Amino acid sequence: MKRTTLKTVLFALSMAIAPVAPVATAQSPFSAAIKIDETVVTRYELDQRIRFLTALNFPGIPSQIAREQLIDEKLKRRAAKEAGVILAPEALSDGLTAFAARGNMDFETFVGELSKAGIDRYTMEQFVETNLLWIEFVRGKFGRQSRVTDAQLERSVKADKSGTAVEVLLTEIIMGATPLTQDSVAQTAAELAQITSIDEFSQAARSYSDAPTRDLGGLVTWQKLDSLPPVLQPLVFGLAPGEVTEPLVIPNAIALFQMRGIRETAYRAPRAGALDYARYSVPADQAARLDGIIADTVHCDDLYAWAKGNPDHTLDRQSQIPSDIPQSIQNQLDRLDDNEAVKLDSTQFVMLCARTATLETEATDLEAIRSGLRNKRLESLAEGYLEQLRQEARITYP
Repeated sequence: MKRTTLKTVLFALSMAIAPVAPVATAQSPFSAAIKIDETVVTRYELDQRIRFLTALNFPGIPSQIAREQLIDEKLKRRAAKEAGVILAPEALSDGLTAFAARGNMDFETFVGELSKAGIDRYTMEQFVETNLLWIEFVRGKFGRQSRVTDAQLERSVKADKSGTAVEVLLTEIIMGATPLTQDSVAQTAAELAQITSIDEFSQAARSYSDAPTRDLGGLVTWQKLDSLPPVLQPLVFGLAPGEVTEPLVIPNAIALFQMRGIRETAYRAPRAGALDYARYSVPADQAARLDGIIADTVHCDDLYAWAKGNPDHTLDRQSQIPSDIPQSIQNQLDRLDDNEAVKLDSTQFVMLCARTATLETEATDLEAIRSGLRNKRLESLAEGYLEQLRQEARITYP
């Protein structure tokens, strides 16, 4: 958004809407406008968010979007708090600066422009902070499930470069759920998600599914991957035959999908010309920590945080052609998929970050694809989980 546009909108708002004064009226601005379980959204928060969205020219009806956003944000903050997610002060500061930069302003100037329209600083800080907390929560909860293997990356590269459509053969179980039955249906879905037999899953569809395909054992014909609902595509893309998606919460139902088959044209990626890998070492008296570090590391980039927080640890990451890598390490890397690790001894491990065709341009392209796939999968898992939180919450409008 350009500075002149934002300033114009903010000025118009400041003329049209007088700042809310914190004085008692027939309906206090600090009374509850929305209740989400034991949490409330005050009328002041709602009024502030409406002004904020209007100032940013946010698409949609501001009053409606404000309600939806504030309900979701209360749920997100509660989930993050229960998971123990804490945002570093510098992370919030950086986030606020980046947000203000979207309007071509520094942070203090942006706050000043908002103030002219009766929008307090706290409103923007809560908006930005909640989004940052949710990102950290989602990474922690779904990081491992978002992993993109070499096979999945190869499939995506092939589809991009050849134009060949990937088709999938699925079995579906869709179980209706109401607020009263949500918990029991979710428990059943979690149990069904553990099935690995194609025949058993199909039989389960006959017993539990409420979809029209129930009498067919949940069997769905071949479909193009890109024709599936966007929220489902990255979840299905990560499945091997026999594997089942995590339970996906959709309006008034919970869905599961099992992969029965996948069709793709023959394709073979070139042999890796370079390996991006990391070696991580700890002092001998901290050897007991090594397994925990490996278990809590989802992506090679996570190792930087570990090393920063432990100055006596050593992180060495580099990209080399196979012939330049010590044979003992090369032997271990040959066994690994991307972002998998193996201990070299009691105080150090090696993690494969990526296999790339060359040391330069191809590496960047492949990692961009992998990152995109991972982010799409995280977005789908996060949206499904947020929908579950909405379904479980008791939301009223006093």
